[in-house]
Amino acid sequence: MANDRPLAAHEILDALENVSDNEEDYRERLICILPPPVDPDCLTDEDSGEEDNVTLNNLPRNILLQPAEVMIQGQIMVSDTEEEPSDSTGRTKRRRTYAWRKRDLAKNPVNWPDVQGACQDKRPIEWFENFLDEDVISLLVSESNKYAVKKNLPGDITTEDMKCFIGILLVSGYSWLPRRRMYWENSPDTKNELISSAMTRDRFDFIFRHLHVNDNLDLQDKYTKVRPLVTLLNKKFLEFSPLEEHYSVDEAMIPYYGRHGCKQHIKGKPIRYGFKAWVGATRLGYVLWMEPYQGATTMCNPIYKELGLGASVVLTFCDVLISRGFDLPYHVVFDNFFTGTPLLEEITKKGLRCTGTVRENRTSSCPLITSKLLKKKERGAVDYRTTHDNTFIIAKWHDNNIFSIASNAVGITLKQSAKRFSQSEKRNIVIEEPHMVSIYNKYMGGVDRSDENISHYRIGIRGKKWYMPLLTHMIDLAEHNAWQLYKINHGKLDHLGFRRRVAIALIESNRKNAKRGPSRPSHHEHADSRKDQMNHLVIPQSKQTRCRQCHKKCLTRCKKCDVGVCVKCFDTYHS
Repeated sequence: MANDRPLAAHEILDALENVSDNEEDYRERLICILPPPVDPDCLTDEDSGEEDNVTLNNLPRNILLQPAEVMIQGQIMVSDTEEEPSDSTGRTKRRRTYAWRKRDLAKNPVNWPDVQGACQDKRPIEWFENFLDEDVISLLVSESNKYAVKKNLPGDITTEDMKCFIGILLVSGYSWLPRRRMYWENSPDTKNELISSAMTRDRFDFIFRHLHVNDNLDLQDKYTKVRPLVTLLNKKFLEFSPLEEHYSVDEAMIPYYGRHGCKQHIKGKPIRYGFKAWVGATRLGYVLWMEPYQGATTMCNPIYKELGLGASVVLTFCDVLISRGFDLPYHVVFDNFFTGTPLLEEITKKGLRCTGTVRENRTSSCPLITSKLLKKKERGAVDYRTTHDNTFIIAKWHDNNIFSIASNAVGITLKQSAKRFSQSEKRNIVIEEPHMVSIYNKYMGGVDRSDENISHYRIGIRGKKWYMPLLTHMIDLAEHNAWQLYKINHGKLDHLGFRRRVAIALIESNRKNAKRGPSRPSHHEHADSRKDQMNHLVIPQSKQTRCRQCHKKCLTRCKKCDVGVCVKCFDTYHS
């Protein structure tokens, strides 16, 4: 039964008396009355009437007016909504409550259509250019040139320069050096011939210093510096995304160790310091949507603000899935940071499905067994309740620990066997795993997979600007998504091989063929080996070179060091 307010104790008593008068119902009824607030004008809260014959009618007025619940054979019948204290705006929040039944969730199975296209035989660079296409490159080139002109410097960065620059950044992910200038040093242990012959050091530094995407046009958006690139790549990620049934929503960390208002610290994460981003991904880690977290101004759909941050993030991602236009019942999986009963209802209204772990204080008073009692039962024990209208189910399962899980798509049945190690028996045991737990475990790790794949070969060149980690992360994300599409289309290369092919193609196709002039040798050249006093011999050479010691022209060289040294400076150079 639904009212505008919860039923008071005296109203429930009147309703029960009417039922008893009209029907033969001998079921036991238990009434739970909420404690009254402290009233300073009330002199006593003692019951009236005789002490030996206490009835409900003897209760004082302040207790009879309190909201109450009645339980009949395990079913709780309460009003559909109950009032909560007003928020800061003075509006009264309302929370939905439910009638729970101990039964499994009964949903019709979904036959997911096979709508994938034929496999595409593309080269790695072609997959990568699906995302960093001419639109993205033009954005980077035009904004970087504008930024350079504002500093009274020539805005002459070309499309070829930018593509070669991005290729060098990709190389730094798997051929990492502690200082970016070491790629151009004339030292055999650090010099990268591919990079040094494709672009000069000063040209690379110029592009790196002036890499720009946007000015501070929107003061409400803390990520306005990178917003055009994030928006454009999100659109392309969604456009080329594989059409799958299951997706996961979780948080990801972008490493950053400087100072910024959006910098986060999450204890226990592989990346503890950096920018946090909300990410929606497939099971294997293809990222469809990414939104950097910036507190109250996070760019989520404002119509979901009343449901809280976690629900807003998930529902915004659901809108992204719906915008694809296929009208399919996608299944979204998320953890207990996001899950709540209002979120389950909203996703059900959208025609989508969801599964997620849930915190015990977000179950809308679902009458599950307490964790303390469930822990005393055997491992694999489960307790569950379903709403009276069969909208969703909430279950509590005993695994290594007790945790709760909710779903509007799958229930308990079709249990699977799961192997666990028993500390008490010191051996592996097999327990029953509910179907909804199996779905959660199988599809929840998509965001973590993408984080792990990116972390293996993350761009290693770092800058001083706060938004540089975000720009390089978007490039890494585009390369990772391109590799995911390549693997889906039966590509044979692993992630490292794919990244190398893309980087080499970008550099070799856009390099400057200008001949490099003479340059100084590294000051570490033969710093120790020339002083070992072993097999250093003076030999003649046909062409004049500069002496390493006095820098005058000479016609002799050291046979072991293979450098020009005049006879007069030979002993000094080797001592």
